[in-house]
Amino acid sequence: MTEQAQSETGARDGIKRSPLPSWQNWLVIGITLTYLICELAFNSRLLDLVGSVSTAEEVHNIERYGRTLTAIAAALLVLQFALLANVRLQKKGIILTAKATAGAVLLLCLVTGTVTWHAVEWVIERQVSKSTGEFRQMSLLAQLYQRSLIEGHQTLEGIPLDNAGGQVQTWTSPSGKAFLATLPILLSSSDRYHQLLKSGAEQNLRDNISAREGGVLGYYKAWLEARETVHKQYVAYYNDQMDISEAVRREQDKAWQRYERSLEAKRLKTWNVPRRYYASVRNHVRGQGVPVANNWSPSDRAGFDAAVAKTVKQRYLAQRTVVFNGVTIPKRLDWGVFFRQEVVQKTLREKLVLPAGTLVREEYPKNDGLKLFAAQLHTPHLNEAVKQQLPGLRASLSSYSAGGENEKQGEDAARAVIVPPVALIFSLIGALTHLAKLLYLVLVPLTAAILARRSSRAVQILNHHPLIFPVALISALLVMFSVMNNSITESAAYQDLRNAMQGAEISITDEPLALRGEALLRVVHAVSIGQSYSYPMNQYLRETVLGGFDFGYVTHDD
Repeated sequence: MTEQAQSETGARDGIKRSPLPSWQNWLVIGITLTYLICELAFNSRLLDLVGSVSTAEEVHNIERYGRTLTAIAAALLVLQFALLANVRLQKKGIILTAKATAGAVLLLCLVTGTVTWHAVEWVIERQVSKSTGEFRQMSLLAQLYQRSLIEGHQTLEGIPLDNAGGQVQTWTSPSGKAFLATLPILLSSSDRYHQLLKSGAEQNLRDNISAREGGVLGYYKAWLEARETVHKQYVAYYNDQMDISEAVRREQDKAWQRYERSLEAKRLKTWNVPRRYYASVRNHVRGQGVPVANNWSPSDRAGFDAAVAKTVKQRYLAQRTVVFNGVTIPKRLDWGVFFRQEVVQKTLREKLVLPAGTLVREEYPKNDGLKLFAAQLHTPHLNEAVKQQLPGLRASLSSYSAGGENEKQGEDAARAVIVPPVALIFSLIGALTHLAKLLYLVLVPLTAAILARRSSRAVQILNHHPLIFPVALISALLVMFSVMNNSITESAAYQDLRNAMQGAEISITDEPLALRGEALLRVVHAVSIGQSYSYPMNQYLRETVLGGFDFGYVTHDD
């Protein structure tokens, strides 16, 4: 049956049928369903990133995937509108060839996707590039605070504690991750919380350094690696197998230049020495301390260098001291004595980031649970690391602005704070829009098929107004999630945050965003509740249907 015949039949029996040919309708349904699976899986991965310590590269990866999915969502909408437009053209007698139709539709989808991809990038990059020095600095501090919450080093006052006495279970739950997605931008853009971030900066930095390195055990492994490197150097030192190539090269150059000057004094060059003078030249060179062979010719640089290298090696083996990293030390020192030489200790302190004067031992007992190691090495290391990095956190706001020494660090921090909530919002908008579209595409042919067999008032309403059900369903879910509560939204901390956000402006650049604090918090509320129910399904889709695709972010336990 042609499209026109279907339309006429539908007009006679009062049944609304899909304006698209059946195969096109099911094609769009299949593509939309595939997109929804990818979008929901991405949503779960985005929350995984927010709920753990991530790098700037991982944030950038997740941002690219988010933009790609948003571009696909826009292209899918255009695909359906383009197919509908083609149907209308056919009704008016304007019939394009299948090749021309496919080309035009694909071109429209490609242009739409490309424009959307760059538009979302522009929105994010404009906020990042135009962000103020204060927002960038507070973003950096807010990230440290967020990571301390995630790692369990700090608790947010007013949030209920779990059975272990911390809040780790809260922040690793779907609702907790959704809350953490927007917490940094709320704290960074609200003056009320700036003092909180500043006052805890030193401890948060210390906790983050320790967590990033794997705590005492992680730092102990770093010490083992440093000690192994020193031991390899010690073996070469003790067995007279140290690399003296640089010393040899310097001596070769010096000896060759001296040799050339002696020839120039006699108005000769290495390449024009008469053969009758070869023997006297060899004797002269040997007199300068270079034992060349009996068949050596005055222009043979390779033979000359080999003789110099032999002399330097013999001298090295004969001496009782050796130059190690630019410092002269005795030969054949015991391992322990060698390890505690200042030249070795200095290298270890630099590699392990330790204060000057710290003694690095060659052994630390394990039977005390590394308590001695923690007291003598790990604690001084954290003190030194904080001492080196804290001034950057507390630098002037201008240093985080364009051209400042902390500009790159500030931009990375701003991007890490801006991307998660923006990606989450676009992800939810795309998912809800295409969920409504999918239900619409399925309902029209389904209700038409039911009405063709038997009459039903309810089915007839759905058939004539197919958007009622998807819009009502999504609206009901949003309202329900907005009024429901969980341990976070019922907490005193959340109530304080809500009070602080009343009338507050969200300032990333010099111009506040149109979205006010309380509006953003209402979105946070609904998303936090909704993720409690959707995350398990989204995660299941990612792990089973998509085979565990990571969207550019790999957790430590993957």
